Amino acid sequence: MNIMRQISIQARLFTLLLASLIFIGCTEELSIADFADDFKDYEVELRIEGVLDQQEFSNSVIRIDRTILVTDTSLFNGIDDNGDWVSYTDVNGNGRWDEGEPLNDDIGGEYQGPNEPPVGRGNGIPDPGEPHMDDYIEILPQIHDSTMVAVVLRDSATSALVAEFVWKSDAGTFDVSFGPGGPPEVAAQNPYIRYTYGGYVPDTPYAGVELDSNRIYSVEITTTDGRVISASTDIITQPKVLPWDYTFWDDDTLVSPVNNFAYLTWNNPSESVYSSLKLDLFFRPDSIKGFYSYARAAFQLDPETNLPLFQESFLGYPLGMYRLTISTLNNSYGRYLYSGLPLRDRSLSNWRDQDGSVVLGALGSKSSSTFYLRLAAVNG
Repeated sequence: MNIMRQISIQARLFTLLLASLIFIGCTEELSIADFADDFKDYEVELRIEGVLDQQEFSNSVIRIDRTILVTDTSLFNGIDDNGDWVSYTDVNGNGRWDEGEPLNDDIGGEYQGPNEPPVGRGNGIPDPGEPHMDDYIEILPQIHDSTMVAVVLRDSATSALVAEFVWKSDAGTFDVSFGPGGPPEVAAQNPYIRYTYGGYVPDTPYAGVELDSNRIYSVEITTTDGRVISASTDIITQPKVLPWDYTFWDDDTLVSPVNNFAYLTWNNPSESVYSSLKLDLFFRPDSIKGFYSYARAAFQLDPETNLPLFQESFLGYPLGMYRLTISTLNNSYGRYLYSGLPLRDRSLSNWRDQDGSVVLGALGSKSSSTFYLRLAAVNG
């Protein structure tokens, strides 16, 4: 390398380093709202996510939400807008939280480590990250769009009507856990809130529709301004649960009598390499807590069946009863959930209006197998 070029490069690197040090030494906290002018021409879009349930069509949901601007601080404003945050219970009336008194929602919002108390714990002030602070109870009703003129499902080949969808404010639920991360026995004790979200679900006369995995279906959405948004999807069938070592069936419950361990395997149908797993902690029929869920992809084939092979190991989980749902996701929907790409990424979205413009979201199908899993003590 030419010596003068090398000196020049070194000088530029030193200048960059010096600039970085100056920048770091002079940082200040900025509000995202300070950049509002950069987004003044932004127009609200529709975010549409739809999944057709092959196993239980009545569980199909088409969610339609309005996007929000990153600089919009009216929703995520750090304030308990609806007044449902509850501080600690001052049992002894001394004006401060003492160990052993109920924390309620005042559990702290930022966890710094296993041996450090969370920031804001028991301080009597609603802090970001605590339950009921800027949570979905406040946010979702403000972004849901229930104004669609029509949401219908058609057979793509014949355009024949298959089902009509109607708005329902409690179309589905999901659980959010609060508190520290860490091993499963810690996560099992964390408080959680079950949230309800709105969406379009099959109207009552169509709840029993059976979707044919050999056909393609289209969803058509008509907006209040007469725009028609449509997308199509194939229909995926159930995963096949394979025999699992060291387990046995007790009615609808799979028992693993080897303390807190179970090694599970299943196959997808050949049409998809995507699956999802949802594990709920089961207390009693009216008390089920979402424990964790995630989407995953198969990277190997079962040598015996030549089908996508999935394997999962449950190790270290608290003994007890769980409800396990294994779902096959068709490739378009599975790719959407698994990738984690930004919603505005064109390779992620398969919704386009009649002009070919991308509409945020995805349409797909799933089919599930649900049963109970009991992790029991040895000889228990």
